[in-house]
Amino acid sequence: MATEKLKFKLELYATMWDLPPVAEIKLDDRSYFKSEINGTEQDPTKIEFEADLSEGSEYSLIIERTGKKPGQTIVDKEGNIIKDQLLHIKSIEIDEINIGALVFEGVYTPVYPEPWATQQHESGVDLKDSFTNVTQLGFDGKWVLKFESPFYMWLLENLY
Repeated sequence: MATEKLKFKLELYATMWDLPPVAEIKLDDRSYFKSEINGTEQDPTKIEFEADLSEGSEYSLIIERTGKKPGQTIVDKEGNIIKDQLLHIKSIEIDEINIGALVFEGVYTPVYPEPWATQQHESGVDLKDSFTNVTQLGFDGKWVLKFESPFYMWLLENLY
């Protein structure tokens, strides 16, 4: 079976006031990076790795966000967020091609904290299981972009 070697480059940054978020970057079940993200929008954290992929297979690029402790989100009396901890996806390149708007095809599945999630449910607020069109991860959880090998064929099929 034919394989292709792809180079991945992700730029992530944090908005925080106290503790940085943690990001683990995986391709399917294999972890390539796990660390606190201290980068800023102007100077993001750059993560680079290479992987050998089998042509004809589907893969998941995963950003698993952790590290949000109780008290990281500060709200005022009206319920407006005044301080928070966020993880941002600035860009993703695969084989030196910025995937651009395809980043919005990733599916973000947040893990809502308790007791907040139960309180929201009891007050009639429906919390969504997952989101697309997201590059800002506020809750711990996973952002997943599915793609296929050969990458260039998948890219051409999904660009428009």
